[in-house]
Amino acid sequence: MVLFLILFALFGAYSSNALPGGNSSTDFINTNYPLFQDVHLMTLIGMGFIMVFLRRYGLAAPSINLLLTALVIQWALIIRGFLSQEFADTGRFTISITDMITADFSAITVLITMGAVLGKLTPTQYLVMAAIEVPVAIAVEHFVLNYLKAIDIGRAMLVHCFGAYFGLAVAKLFNRKEMVGHQHDGSSYNSSIFAMIGTLFLWAFFPSFNSALAVPEDSRHRAILNTYLALCSSTICTFLLSQLFDREHKYRFSMMHIMNSVLAGGIAIGTVANIISEPFYALLIGCLGALVSIIGNNYIRPISARALKIHDTRGVGAFHGLPGILAGILGFVFTIVYEPARYGTKNATQIYSAMANKNGENREVFVQAGYQLAALATVLIVSVITGAITGLILRLSCLNRIHDKEYYSDGEFIEPPEDYDFTTRIISKIDHIELTEHTALTSKESPALTSGNP
Repeated sequence: MVLFLILFALFGAYSSNALPGGNSSTDFINTNYPLFQDVHLMTLIGMGFIMVFLRRYGLAAPSINLLLTALVIQWALIIRGFLSQEFADTGRFTISITDMITADFSAITVLITMGAVLGKLTPTQYLVMAAIEVPVAIAVEHFVLNYLKAIDIGRAMLVHCFGAYFGLAVAKLFNRKEMVGHQHDGSSYNSSIFAMIGTLFLWAFFPSFNSALAVPEDSRHRAILNTYLALCSSTICTFLLSQLFDREHKYRFSMMHIMNSVLAGGIAIGTVANIISEPFYALLIGCLGALVSIIGNNYIRPISARALKIHDTRGVGAFHGLPGILAGILGFVFTIVYEPARYGTKNATQIYSAMANKNGENREVFVQAGYQLAALATVLIVSVITGAITGLILRLSCLNRIHDKEYYSDGEFIEPPEDYDFTTRIISKIDHIELTEHTALTSKESPALTSGNP
């Protein structure tokens, strides 16, 4: 990986079409629908399957994922419609493919939150949580993008960071001692295989996620290239660091890292995916994303569990939250590193709207950088406060709750197949099976053979 970084730094460059002012029209179909399809697959299959790692939650995870997605899409379209200028002018709002993409972004925000409390809530509680989170998240998005005018093209702060810390706050306030160390809170060989399918879908389509809202075309082109390279470097570093941080010092890969930290590069570069114009930076950010993700899972997550009593089922704090914070910090850094003038007047207006003398504004570089940090702080503060309030609401006695023995299990609210207990409970407790050599019985040893019975 070090060699790759050196070679890309010395010899790597993007094509002229991907640079500011470049012509990328030949590289794209003139529609957003293919990008929407990719984001939609990430929402349903990627997020749905990555949560089936719990051995007794394989039916509930993708099913509730679908339920929440269907709810949030509609709720998000409505909330964003009410906040639109079109609604203010005409009293109505329209829905476009771009609106479908942003609705899926809202769904992924809620699904990240779901990961923190995975297996602990009933479907009713999940729906209540989503109904509260969506308008809050969209209000924060509206404030950050339209008032602070911060950049976050891949929604690393507004989706990943917000969803993670909202979920951690819910988990903190909804915490019960029976949830920690529960016999069902674990994976099996088969559940890990299915969860890896979710990882592969997220990995494959992440460039579309980070570039879906980027304009103009060369900006979208850069977002695709940067995400692509950041994912590659974060994957290589994840495998290397996973061995290095092996707690048993056997230098083995941890599937928890492989299933999650390989995606950290796509999250970490999300805020600046359309800004960076050198491959070296993209590769470096991918490595940093993997590093903070693995450190977060191995060290920060256990500390928060012991000291703060936060039980994070899927580890969203380490795998989404910390890379999201890194992305916000990088937004501050690269606002200073890259002058808007390098993108040309037209492109700079679309990337840095508050720095391009638009609507009477002409922010200095360091002022805009300060607004980037203000955006990150807003996301963190609002997500934690509203998540905590939501956690208190979910504890109300009027909302049905899962029995202690059925945490992290399908059986409480999904009709399971006949082999449910055998495949998820009994087999998972078998350490090993010894097979001995089979010897055919003689007629003297088996009365059935002498009597002619089958």
